[in-house]
Amino acid sequence: MFVTDLIAISVSTLSTSAAIGADLYCRIDNTDRAQLFRGANYPMASEDLNRLKSRGVSQLYIERESRAEYQEYLREVAAAGDGAVNNEQRSAALNEVVLDVLETSFRGKNTDDTVDAAAELSGIAANLVTREDFAAGDLFRVLNHDYATFTHSANVAYYAGILATGLGYSLEDVELIIAGGLLHDLGKLEIPDAILTKPGRLDEDEFRIIQKHPLTGFRQVSRRTDLTAAQLMMVYQHHERLDGGGYPVGCTDDEIHPWAKLCAVVDIYEAVTSQRPYRKPMTRVQAIELLDRQSGEALDPEMVKCWISIIQTTMPA
Repeated sequence: MFVTDLIAISVSTLSTSAAIGADLYCRIDNTDRAQLFRGANYPMASEDLNRLKSRGVSQLYIERESRAEYQEYLREVAAAGDGAVNNEQRSAALNEVVLDVLETSFRGKNTDDTVDAAAELSGIAANLVTREDFAAGDLFRVLNHDYATFTHSANVAYYAGILATGLGYSLEDVELIIAGGLLHDLGKLEIPDAILTKPGRLDEDEFRIIQKHPLTGFRQVSRRTDLTAAQLMMVYQHHERLDGGGYPVGCTDDEIHPWAKLCAVVDIYEAVTSQRPYRKPMTRVQAIELLDRQSGEALDPEMVKCWISIIQTTMPA
């Protein structure tokens, strides 16, 4: 069996508390071949996980036909109670399932499926980031930082939930804010990939197309009765700025919903610290300096202060 015929999964998602319901395969040395590592009905042993980590093995593989079983396992791990798994495993499982579901729904360009997925995933994420023993660093370490829209949306949603928790929002609001974060860039699905992944600077016409995505996304979800007005404003206003220098309207301070202001802070941070076709990611220090410069002028100062405090104490430089 060849690894190209299999699906790679992260070792960090594997728990000793339950079997994943799918045969696990490992790569044979440095070849493209794979061999059976653990049967579907057998949980991982602690010594196996330690041995994999000591060998620097970060991925195992499952058969493509076992994807549904693995997704169900990830949901169980992400929502597991105290003692069953640790927060690092919960975080890794959450990120894997969110990315998989978002990628599928985004590529299908089905708004209803995407909204439904956001509602389901936001509950799991909110229950994790609001736990008393939650350590944001456990989640930050497992995040991807590429330029795919679904990856960016997932990261913004996590960051928004963490910031909302830091600001004292209720669990119910944190869940709604995370769902709004997952949907905030929905309008980008209508933008050609040639523009989204352009390796150089956008020209004026291309930038005008980019500027339309908040309105496009808002129109896609505005008739949904299961989204709140605040969530709709996260979609519509996350590029507005306090000084009126944003888009699509140029709203100023009091005209911007607080949840949109919150989304704006973490959206900028995620964008500048992730890989883009046209530039390298900023370091944590550079991103903090950028947010600090825009605090009070373009971005809400209280939210910037809270977010900087969070990332200074929990994120790697």
